[in-house]
Amino acid sequence: MYYLLAAALLSAALSSGSPLESRRLDPCATIVKQAWSKPSEVNLCLSSFPFNTNLRDNVVDVLSKTFSQFHTSTSFHLSMPDPFTEVTIDLLGEFQRIKKTTYKSDFELHRDISTTVKRLVDSHAGYVNYCYDSIFSTYLPFPLAVLARPDAEDIQNIHIVPEASEVVTSEFGAEATKTWQAALGGRNLTDFNGAQIVSINGQDPWTVVDTYAATAGGFQAKTTRQNGFFASYVAWDYDMGGFAQLALPPPNDTVSLTLIRNGTTSPETYDIPYLSRLGSETVEFTDAQSLWSNNCLPTRKTNGAPPTNAAPDFKTKNVAAQSTSEEDPLSQPAKFQRAPIVPPIVDGRRETFANLVYDEPQDISLPLHLQPTGSVGGYGAVSWHMLNDGKTAVLWLPSLDGRTIQLRKAILKGLDTVKAKGAQRLLIDVTNNGGGKLCMPSFLHRLLAGSQPGLDIQPGFDGSVRAQDLPQKMVAKIVAGGLPEDDTSYYNPSNYKGPNGTDFAANFNWLDPPINMQVNGVADKFSQKIGDTCLPFSETLPTTQPFEFENIAIMGNGRCASACSLFSIIMSTKYNVKTVVVGGKQGTTQQHCGVVGGQSLSFVPLNVELKTLGLKNDTLAPPDFLTNSYQGITWKLAYSLSDPTSFEEFKSHPAQFSFPLLPSTVNNPFAIWEDVTRRLWPN
Repeated sequence: MYYLLAAALLSAALSSGSPLESRRLDPCATIVKQAWSKPSEVNLCLSSFPFNTNLRDNVVDVLSKTFSQFHTSTSFHLSMPDPFTEVTIDLLGEFQRIKKTTYKSDFELHRDISTTVKRLVDSHAGYVNYCYDSIFSTYLPFPLAVLARPDAEDIQNIHIVPEASEVVTSEFGAEATKTWQAALGGRNLTDFNGAQIVSINGQDPWTVVDTYAATAGGFQAKTTRQNGFFASYVAWDYDMGGFAQLALPPPNDTVSLTLIRNGTTSPETYDIPYLSRLGSETVEFTDAQSLWSNNCLPTRKTNGAPPTNAAPDFKTKNVAAQSTSEEDPLSQPAKFQRAPIVPPIVDGRRETFANLVYDEPQDISLPLHLQPTGSVGGYGAVSWHMLNDGKTAVLWLPSLDGRTIQLRKAILKGLDTVKAKGAQRLLIDVTNNGGGKLCMPSFLHRLLAGSQPGLDIQPGFDGSVRAQDLPQKMVAKIVAGGLPEDDTSYYNPSNYKGPNGTDFAANFNWLDPPINMQVNGVADKFSQKIGDTCLPFSETLPTTQPFEFENIAIMGNGRCASACSLFSIIMSTKYNVKTVVVGGKQGTTQQHCGVVGGQSLSFVPLNVELKTLGLKNDTLAPPDFLTNSYQGITWKLAYSLSDPTSFEEFKSHPAQFSFPLLPSTVNNPFAIWEDVTRRLWPN
């Protein structure tokens, strides 16, 4: 039914008159022919879709009901503790405001919804509308970083990164380079490598960074959101940073930069154009109508199993445009995401993940000369290295995704290799690690700690899920035999154990009675505590710890999140291993991780389970999306290791060490590893 309604809404939108009534006047038909467009042209195209109250109400209903019933942190954000007080938000109240608001266009509605959800600063709980987010990506030629003077490290400023011209000319080509160089008075882009930024649009650059951090979302800590403004590496990919890459077109076509080029002393001011290009994962279109039909309507990936009365020709149109051979689209990640939409069933239960939600692609390569070489082992994004001192091994851990067995075997084999080469110390690089397989933190903990007491029962965190009325109905259905024999559910008690390691019985209603809590004056309900869900490991792990804890350090840019945070917190809290953040604003407290959560889910598996259990028509259940959207939530919260009565999500995790980036180390992983090692272990 929702496909038919979406088709009707499309028809209504496209019959509403100019600018969509004529290809000659169609702003989308104009820019699709261009390799590069101005943001104002992209804004004109995206703003040409009229505001529709049905779409507004639908998106708000899906989000508000999903957040109110399943997302764990909704009540906590009504008043956040120090040091996160600035990220307080009444999310459900904001959704009611949006539902009463009339917008100039559907795009204006999306901007409001997107900004509102980002104010949660919880990247598990993200929202993406593929009609707009990164359908065009917008760039500047100057990725930035906070760099210290090599001869006076207490002097730190914001600079254009030294590799900027190399990244830009390689990735964006001659046309974009020519446009940008023309705006720079004909100077070559190389002339601006390493330049110091004096002001942005006439403002102190840190004022602009703070404005970005206020709406960027992602992490509770302001310093960590600030760090997202700057360029960084994500495994072998290059992250331009929030200044130089935007998922939505900005309101202006240019940005004014006042800078001091290397080798000069006088400030110079330039108006630098933003350039927008078609997103790398955008489905092709020729005009506004085909943009909408190919990118803006729900696909088989949007809501899970489609209803049987959906119009088959219409519902499969843009699925075919994306992949003609796709047999099970739900087994693959959604656009920009890392984890499967509906994870596979392994040993009778679905795999569990803790991943962030992304609204833009990672499709720019780290320059070759910055990529580490000489790996001595690894799998996928994970790799082992030995540093030049012959004593320090590096486990480069940019992700915890991958095939579980192969990933664990590669880590074990790599550990044996570096130990055989004489490694006495271990540096773990978790820069921009957005999480992955939920059991990897427990595995890494057990591997590095050896046979510590209690690790045979719980090498990870106990946790709880929300026990609102709709989840309680789901569990009641399951324990009454309402789950098909060949199916599974995240609410199936057979999946879980108590904190003491005892399995839940198949008929045990673990949400009734719930744990009643008062959260910021609001009555909330959570499940009984869930214990370990990862043991036993199939691999034979060493009984002794491979490195002394004082010889282990975890480093990154603070943007270690989700499953990565769980690992970092275990090691720092239980064993006081060193934690390091490289880069960031001088004189601030950097958090070594954030977005802790405990387990993440997207809307789709929850929606599928509601349909399977016959609860889709319950008044508490969210409807299907009428838009090509993706929603994530924090489904489970981990209890704190230091205070088992509270959740780890809302604790501060300050790094023990904060080191500056240098022109010689920025975005050069191996150089950073060598520099951090010299600072931590000078002998």
